[in-house]
Amino acid sequence: MKIGYFTTRFPYKNPLTGEVIFHSHDGGVENVAYSLAVEMAKKGHEIFIFTSSMDSTNSIEDYGKIKIYRYRKNFIVGQAPISLDLLYKPLTSGLSLDIVHTHMGNLPAPLTALFYSMIKNKPLVVTHHGDWIGGYGGIKRKIGVFLFNNYLCDFILTRTDSIIGLSRSHVEDSRFLKKYPTKIEIIPNGINLNDFDIPFSKEECRNLLNLPKDKSIVLFVGSLTPRKAPDVLLNAMKKIVQEYSDSYLVLVGDGSWKNDLKEMAKTLGIDKDVLFTGFIEDDMKILHYKAADIFVLPSLSEAFPLTLMEAAASGLPLVGSGLECLKEIIDVDYNGFLTKTGDHDDLADKLIHLLNNKELRLKMGINSKSKVREFSWEKVAQDTEEVYLTLLGKSR
Repeated sequence: MKIGYFTTRFPYKNPLTGEVIFHSHDGGVENVAYSLAVEMAKKGHEIFIFTSSMDSTNSIEDYGKIKIYRYRKNFIVGQAPISLDLLYKPLTSGLSLDIVHTHMGNLPAPLTALFYSMIKNKPLVVTHHGDWIGGYGGIKRKIGVFLFNNYLCDFILTRTDSIIGLSRSHVEDSRFLKKYPTKIEIIPNGINLNDFDIPFSKEECRNLLNLPKDKSIVLFVGSLTPRKAPDVLLNAMKKIVQEYSDSYLVLVGDGSWKNDLKEMAKTLGIDKDVLFTGFIEDDMKILHYKAADIFVLPSLSEAFPLTLMEAAASGLPLVGSGLECLKEIIDVDYNGFLTKTGDHDDLADKLIHLLNNKELRLKMGINSKSKVREFSWEKVAQDTEEVYLTLLGKSR
Protein backbone atom coordinates (compact mmCIF):
# COMPACT_ATOMS: atom_id res chain seq x y z
CA MET A 1 0.00 0.00 0.00
CA LYS A 2 0.95 3.62 -0.50
CA ILE A 3 0.09 5.33 2.78
CA GLY A 4 0.09 9.08 3.32
CA TYR A 5 0.54 10.38 6.85
CA PHE A 6 -0.47 14.01 7.40
CA THR A 7 0.83 15.58 10.61
CA THR A 8 1.66 19.20 11.36
CA ARG A 9 4.92 18.18 13.04
CA PHE A 10 7.20 15.21 12.44
CA PRO A 11 10.55 14.45 14.08
CA TYR A 12 13.79 15.25 12.29
CA LYS A 13 15.03 11.69 12.76
CA ASN A 14 16.41 9.18 10.30
CA PRO A 15 13.71 6.47 10.28
CA LEU A 16 16.28 3.85 9.26
CA THR A 17 18.68 4.48 12.14
CA GLY A 18 16.77 6.63 14.66
CA GLU A 19 19.56 9.22 14.48
CA VAL A 20 18.39 12.72 15.44
CA ILE A 21 19.12 15.13 12.57
CA PHE A 22 17.72 18.27 14.17
CA HIS A 23 16.37 18.92 17.68
CA SER A 24 12.77 19.96 16.99
CA HIS A 25 11.15 19.67 20.45
CA ASP A 26 8.72 16.92 19.47
CA GLY A 27 5.89 15.77 21.71
CA GLY A 28 3.78 12.64 22.03
CA VAL A 29 1.76 13.03 18.82
CA GLU A 30 4.89 13.51 16.72
CA ASN A 31 6.64 10.52 18.24
CA VAL A 32 3.56 8.34 17.73
CA ALA A 33 3.41 9.39 14.07
CA TYR A 34 7.10 8.58 13.67
CA SER A 35 6.91 5.15 15.31
CA LEU A 36 3.82 4.10 13.35
CA ALA A 37 5.42 5.18 10.06
CA VAL A 38 8.58 3.19 10.82
CA GLU A 39 6.63 0.04 11.72
CA MET A 40 4.41 0.27 8.63
CA ALA A 41 7.50 0.63 6.43
CA LYS A 42 8.92 -2.52 8.05
CA LYS A 43 5.77 -4.30 6.87
CA GLY A 44 6.64 -3.38 3.28
CA HIS A 45 4.35 -0.41 2.72
CA GLU A 46 5.43 2.80 0.98
CA ILE A 47 5.12 5.70 3.42
CA PHE A 48 4.75 9.36 2.51
CA ILE A 49 4.86 11.95 5.31
CA PHE A 50 3.39 15.43 4.75
CA THR A 51 4.38 17.89 7.46
CA SER A 52 5.66 21.37 8.31
CA SER A 53 9.29 22.42 8.23
CA MET A 54 10.97 24.13 11.14
CA ASP A 55 12.45 26.69 8.75
CA SER A 56 11.37 28.65 5.66
CA THR A 57 12.28 26.02 3.05
CA ASN A 58 10.48 23.15 1.35
CA SER A 59 12.37 19.85 1.28
CA ILE A 60 12.03 16.14 0.56
CA GLU A 61 13.86 13.52 2.62
CA ASP A 62 14.08 10.16 0.84
CA TYR A 63 14.72 7.10 3.02
CA GLY A 64 13.58 4.46 0.54
CA LYS A 65 10.29 3.14 1.89
CA ILE A 66 9.73 6.43 3.74
CA LYS A 67 9.66 9.85 2.07
CA ILE A 68 9.14 13.00 4.13
CA TYR A 69 7.75 16.14 2.49
CA ARG A 70 8.38 19.20 4.66
CA TYR A 71 6.69 22.49 3.80
CA ARG A 72 8.05 25.86 4.85
CA LYS A 73 6.96 27.37 8.13
CA ASN A 74 4.98 30.63 7.94
CA PHE A 75 4.42 31.23 11.66
CA ILE A 76 4.26 29.45 15.01
CA VAL A 77 1.26 28.78 17.26
CA GLY A 78 2.42 27.66 20.70
CA GLN A 79 5.33 25.43 19.73
CA ALA A 80 3.82 24.22 16.45
CA PRO A 81 5.20 25.42 13.10
CA ILE A 82 2.30 26.27 10.80
CA SER A 83 2.79 25.94 7.04
CA LEU A 84 0.30 27.36 4.58
CA ASP A 85 1.98 25.34 1.81
CA LEU A 86 1.04 22.19 3.74
CA LEU A 87 -2.59 23.15 3.25
CA TYR A 88 -2.54 22.61 -0.52
CA LYS A 89 0.81 21.44 -1.94
CA PRO A 90 0.34 17.74 -1.11
CA LEU A 91 -2.66 17.87 -3.45
CA THR A 92 -0.35 18.76 -6.33
CA SER A 93 2.41 16.27 -5.47
CA GLY A 94 1.37 13.84 -8.21
CA LEU A 95 1.27 10.95 -5.73
CA SER A 96 -1.57 8.47 -5.84
CA LEU A 97 -2.07 7.24 -2.29
CA ASP A 98 -4.14 4.22 -1.29
CA ILE A 99 -4.81 5.40 2.28
CA VAL A 100 -4.85 8.88 3.81
CA HIS A 101 -4.16 8.95 7.56
CA THR A 102 -3.91 12.07 9.69
CA HIS A 103 -2.96 12.55 13.32
CA MET A 104 -5.50 14.96 14.78
CA GLY A 105 -3.21 17.53 16.31
CA ASN A 106 -2.47 21.03 15.13
CA LEU A 107 -3.83 22.43 11.89
CA PRO A 108 -3.55 22.45 8.93
CA ALA A 109 -2.54 18.78 8.43
CA PRO A 110 -5.98 17.26 9.28
CA LEU A 111 -7.67 19.62 6.81
CA THR A 112 -5.16 18.80 4.09
CA ALA A 113 -5.75 15.08 4.63
CA LEU A 114 -9.50 15.63 4.33
CA PHE A 115 -9.12 17.64 1.11
CA TYR A 116 -6.84 14.98 -0.41
CA SER A 117 -9.28 12.23 0.57
CA MET A 118 -12.26 14.05 -0.93
CA ILE A 119 -10.58 15.20 -4.15
CA LYS A 120 -8.78 11.90 -4.84
CA ASN A 121 -11.61 9.72 -3.49
CA LYS A 122 -9.36 7.85 -1.06
CA PRO A 123 -10.25 6.44 2.39
CA LEU A 124 -9.49 8.77 5.30
CA VAL A 125 -8.34 7.56 8.72
CA VAL A 126 -8.03 9.94 11.67
CA THR A 127 -6.16 9.17 14.87
CA HIS A 128 -7.67 11.42 17.53
CA HIS A 129 -5.05 12.20 20.17
CA GLY A 130 -7.32 14.13 22.54
CA ASP A 131 -9.73 17.05 22.66
CA TRP A 132 -8.30 20.54 22.48
CA ILE A 133 -8.57 22.58 25.66
CA GLY A 134 -8.85 26.36 25.42
CA GLY A 135 -8.42 29.16 27.91
CA TYR A 136 -4.66 29.57 27.77
CA GLY A 137 -1.88 30.53 25.37
CA GLY A 138 -1.62 33.43 22.96
CA ILE A 139 -4.36 34.91 20.83
CA LYS A 140 -3.45 32.74 17.81
CA ARG A 141 -3.83 29.58 19.84
CA LYS A 142 -7.11 30.70 21.38
CA ILE A 143 -8.55 31.50 17.96
CA GLY A 144 -7.33 28.15 16.62
CA VAL A 145 -8.87 26.21 19.51
CA PHE A 146 -12.18 28.05 19.13
CA LEU A 147 -12.38 27.36 15.40
CA PHE A 148 -11.30 23.76 15.78
CA ASN A 149 -13.67 22.90 18.63
CA ASN A 150 -16.70 24.70 17.24
CA TYR A 151 -16.39 24.04 13.52
CA LEU A 152 -13.44 22.10 12.15
CA CYS A 153 -13.26 18.96 14.30
CA ASP A 154 -16.78 17.76 13.50
CA PHE A 155 -16.37 18.96 9.91
CA ILE A 156 -13.44 16.56 9.54
CA LEU A 157 -14.81 13.64 11.58
CA THR A 158 -18.16 13.50 9.79
CA ARG A 159 -16.25 13.02 6.53
CA THR A 160 -13.81 10.46 7.94
CA ASP A 161 -14.07 6.76 7.08
CA SER A 162 -12.47 5.45 10.26
CA ILE A 163 -11.52 7.10 13.57
CA ILE A 164 -8.84 5.59 15.78
CA GLY A 165 -9.38 6.28 19.48
CA LEU A 166 -6.57 5.52 21.89
CA SER A 167 -8.71 3.91 24.58
CA ARG A 168 -12.37 3.15 25.26
CA SER A 169 -12.42 5.74 28.04
CA HIS A 170 -10.83 8.29 25.70
CA VAL A 171 -13.74 7.79 23.31
CA GLU A 172 -16.35 8.00 26.06
CA ASP A 173 -14.82 11.15 27.59
CA SER A 174 -14.34 13.01 24.31
CA ARG A 175 -16.99 15.58 23.42
CA PHE A 176 -16.45 14.63 19.76
CA LEU A 177 -15.74 10.91 19.44
CA LYS A 178 -18.88 9.70 21.19
CA LYS A 179 -20.87 11.13 18.25
CA TYR A 180 -19.35 8.62 15.82
CA PRO A 181 -19.64 5.16 17.44
CA THR A 182 -19.82 3.23 14.15
CA LYS A 183 -16.53 4.71 12.92
CA ILE A 184 -14.44 4.04 16.03
CA GLU A 185 -11.56 1.59 16.27
CA ILE A 186 -9.64 1.35 19.56
CA ILE A 187 -5.88 1.15 19.00
CA PRO A 188 -3.69 2.40 21.87
CA ASN A 189 -0.29 3.99 21.45
CA GLY A 190 2.61 1.59 21.48
CA ILE A 191 6.02 1.51 23.07
CA ASN A 192 9.40 -0.03 22.27
CA LEU A 193 10.45 -1.67 25.52
CA ASN A 194 14.05 -2.13 24.37
CA ASP A 195 14.53 1.65 24.32
CA PHE A 196 14.22 1.73 28.12
CA ASP A 197 16.52 -1.17 28.88
CA ILE A 198 19.70 0.85 29.35
CA PRO A 199 23.00 -0.32 30.94
CA PHE A 200 23.10 2.34 33.65
CA SER A 201 22.16 2.14 37.31
CA LYS A 202 20.04 4.76 39.05
CA GLU A 203 23.16 6.16 40.72
CA GLU A 204 25.03 6.40 37.41
CA CYS A 205 22.10 8.22 35.80
CA ARG A 206 21.98 10.70 38.67
CA ASN A 207 25.70 11.34 38.30
CA LEU A 208 25.33 11.91 34.57
CA LEU A 209 22.39 14.29 35.10
CA ASN A 210 23.83 16.01 38.18
CA LEU A 211 20.77 15.10 40.24
CA PRO A 212 20.91 14.75 44.05
CA LYS A 213 22.02 11.30 45.16
CA ASP A 214 20.51 11.48 48.65
CA LYS A 215 16.95 12.44 47.65
CA SER A 216 13.88 10.49 46.54
CA ILE A 217 13.04 11.86 43.10
CA VAL A 218 9.48 12.38 41.89
CA LEU A 219 9.44 12.79 38.11
CA PHE A 220 6.97 14.59 35.84
CA VAL A 221 7.40 14.50 32.05
CA GLY A 222 5.09 16.55 29.85
CA SER A 223 4.19 19.96 28.53
CA LEU A 224 4.00 22.72 31.14
CA THR A 225 0.45 23.72 30.29
CA PRO A 226 -2.81 23.84 32.27
CA ARG A 227 -4.03 20.53 30.80
CA LYS A 228 -1.18 18.67 32.49
CA ALA A 229 -1.88 20.36 35.88
CA PRO A 230 1.72 21.04 36.96
CA ASP A 231 0.33 23.70 39.31
CA VAL A 232 -1.53 20.97 41.20
CA LEU A 233 1.76 19.09 41.48
CA LEU A 234 3.61 22.11 42.87
CA ASN A 235 0.92 22.65 45.49
CA ALA A 236 1.21 18.98 46.42
CA MET A 237 4.99 19.33 46.64
CA LYS A 238 4.68 22.02 49.29
CA LYS A 239 2.91 19.53 51.55
CA ILE A 240 5.29 16.72 50.60
CA VAL A 241 8.50 18.54 51.58
CA GLN A 242 6.98 19.39 54.96
CA GLU A 243 6.42 15.69 55.71
CA TYR A 244 9.24 14.12 53.70
CA SER A 245 12.18 16.50 53.52
CA ASP A 246 14.30 14.17 51.36
CA SER A 247 11.96 14.51 48.37
CA TYR A 248 12.90 16.25 45.13
CA LEU A 249 10.67 17.06 42.15
CA VAL A 250 11.97 17.07 38.58
CA LEU A 251 9.75 18.51 35.84
CA VAL A 252 10.89 17.58 32.34
CA GLY A 253 9.28 19.58 29.55
CA ASP A 254 8.54 23.02 28.25
CA GLY A 255 5.43 25.07 27.68
CA SER A 256 3.58 28.32 28.08
CA TRP A 257 3.40 28.02 31.88
CA LYS A 258 7.09 27.41 32.59
CA ASN A 259 8.00 30.88 33.86
CA ASP A 260 4.77 31.17 35.84
CA LEU A 261 5.45 27.80 37.47
CA LYS A 262 8.98 28.83 38.43
CA GLU A 263 7.54 31.90 40.15
CA MET A 264 4.91 29.73 41.81
CA ALA A 265 7.62 27.42 43.20
CA LYS A 266 9.38 30.46 44.70
CA THR A 267 6.16 31.75 46.21
CA LEU A 268 5.46 28.33 47.76
CA GLY A 269 9.00 28.23 49.15
CA ILE A 270 9.90 25.00 47.33
CA ASP A 271 12.13 26.35 44.55
CA LYS A 272 15.16 24.58 46.06
CA ASP A 273 13.21 21.30 46.00
CA VAL A 274 12.14 21.56 42.35
CA LEU A 275 14.09 21.34 39.09
CA PHE A 276 12.76 22.54 35.74
CA THR A 277 14.86 20.91 33.02
CA GLY A 278 13.12 22.44 30.01
CA PHE A 279 12.80 20.38 26.85
CA ILE A 280 15.21 17.45 26.54
CA GLU A 281 15.78 14.85 23.82
CA ASP A 282 14.66 11.23 24.09
CA ASP A 283 18.01 9.78 25.15
CA MET A 284 18.25 12.21 28.06
CA LYS A 285 14.61 11.62 28.95
CA ILE A 286 15.29 7.90 29.32
CA LEU A 287 18.11 8.70 31.76
CA HIS A 288 15.69 10.80 33.83
CA TYR A 289 13.23 7.91 34.04
CA LYS A 290 16.01 5.62 35.25
CA ALA A 291 17.18 8.21 37.80
CA ALA A 292 13.72 8.67 39.35
CA ASP A 293 11.88 6.84 42.13
CA ILE A 294 8.26 7.69 41.27
CA PHE A 295 6.49 8.98 38.17
CA VAL A 296 3.55 11.37 38.51
CA LEU A 297 0.96 12.59 35.99
CA PRO A 298 -1.71 14.85 37.55
CA SER A 299 -3.38 15.77 34.22
CA LEU A 300 -6.88 17.21 33.88
CA SER A 301 -7.26 15.72 30.39
CA GLU A 302 -5.51 12.92 28.49
CA ALA A 303 -6.19 10.43 25.71
CA PHE A 304 -3.56 7.72 26.25
CA PRO A 305 -0.38 9.29 27.62
CA LEU A 306 2.84 7.98 26.13
CA THR A 307 4.89 9.24 29.08
CA LEU A 308 2.98 6.99 31.47
CA MET A 309 3.92 3.95 29.40
CA GLU A 310 7.52 5.14 29.16
CA ALA A 311 7.69 5.46 32.94
CA ALA A 312 6.19 2.00 33.34
CA ALA A 313 8.70 0.55 30.87
CA SER A 314 11.42 2.14 33.00
CA GLY A 315 10.19 0.26 36.06
CA LEU A 316 8.66 3.15 38.00
CA PRO A 317 5.60 3.13 40.26
CA LEU A 318 2.94 5.44 38.84
CA VAL A 319 0.73 8.08 40.45
CA GLY A 320 -1.90 9.67 38.22
CA SER A 321 -5.10 11.66 38.33
CA GLY A 322 -8.44 9.90 38.29
CA LEU A 323 -8.97 10.08 34.53
CA GLU A 324 -10.56 6.96 33.10
CA CYS A 325 -7.85 6.52 30.47
CA LEU A 326 -5.14 6.35 33.13
CA LYS A 327 -6.89 3.35 34.66
CA GLU A 328 -5.91 1.37 31.57
CA ILE A 329 -2.25 1.72 32.53
CA ILE A 330 -2.38 2.20 36.32
CA ASP A 331 -3.81 -0.74 38.27
CA VAL A 332 -4.47 0.63 41.75
CA ASP A 333 -2.37 -1.10 44.43
CA TYR A 334 -0.59 -3.13 41.71
CA ASN A 335 1.67 -0.64 39.93
CA GLY A 336 0.54 2.67 41.37
CA PHE A 337 -2.23 4.90 42.67
CA LEU A 338 -4.92 7.16 41.25
CA THR A 339 -5.89 10.43 42.89
CA LYS A 340 -8.85 12.77 42.77
CA THR A 341 -8.33 14.86 39.66
CA GLY A 342 -7.19 18.38 40.55
CA ASP A 343 -6.87 17.59 44.29
CA HIS A 344 -3.35 18.47 45.42
CA ASP A 345 -3.89 17.15 48.96
CA ASP A 346 -4.86 13.70 47.71
CA LEU A 347 -1.95 13.77 45.26
CA ALA A 348 0.45 14.68 48.08
CA ASP A 349 -0.88 11.91 50.33
CA LYS A 350 -0.41 9.22 47.66
CA LEU A 351 3.11 10.39 46.88
CA ILE A 352 4.05 10.60 50.57
CA HIS A 353 2.79 7.04 51.05
CA LEU A 354 5.13 5.80 48.31
CA LEU A 355 8.04 7.95 49.44
CA ASN A 356 7.79 6.39 52.89
CA ASN A 357 7.72 2.83 51.55
CA LYS A 358 10.74 1.84 49.45
CA GLU A 359 9.74 -1.83 49.32
CA LEU A 360 6.32 -0.92 47.89
CA ARG A 361 7.96 1.36 45.31
CA LEU A 362 10.22 -1.43 44.09
CA LYS A 363 7.36 -3.95 43.94
CA MET A 364 5.12 -1.56 41.99
CA GLY A 365 7.98 -0.71 39.64
CA ILE A 366 8.41 -4.39 38.74
CA ASN A 367 4.65 -4.64 38.19
CA SER A 368 4.73 -1.58 35.92
CA LYS A 369 7.22 -3.31 33.62
CA SER A 370 4.98 -6.36 33.49
CA LYS A 371 1.87 -4.28 32.77
CA VAL A 372 3.35 -2.35 29.86
CA ARG A 373 4.27 -5.52 27.96
CA GLU A 374 0.65 -5.48 26.75
CA PHE A 375 1.61 -2.71 24.31
CA SER A 376 4.02 -2.90 21.38
CA TRP A 377 4.44 -0.97 18.15
CA GLU A 378 4.32 -4.22 16.18
CA LYS A 379 0.79 -4.85 17.53
CA VAL A 380 -0.25 -1.23 16.88
CA ALA A 381 0.95 -1.45 13.27
CA GLN A 382 -0.80 -4.77 12.74
CA ASP A 383 -4.12 -3.44 14.06
CA THR A 384 -3.79 -0.23 12.04
CA GLU A 385 -3.03 -2.22 8.89
CA GLU A 386 -6.24 -4.19 9.46
CA VAL A 387 -8.18 -0.91 9.49
CA TYR A 388 -6.62 0.06 6.16
CA LEU A 389 -7.32 -3.32 4.55
CA THR A 390 -10.93 -3.26 5.70
CA LEU A 391 -11.45 0.18 4.15
CA LEU A 392 -9.88 -1.00 0.90
CA GLY A 393 -12.01 -4.14 0.90
CA LYS A 394 -8.98 -6.39 1.05
CA SER A 395 -8.00 -9.28 3.30
CA ARG A 396 -4.64 -10.63 4.28
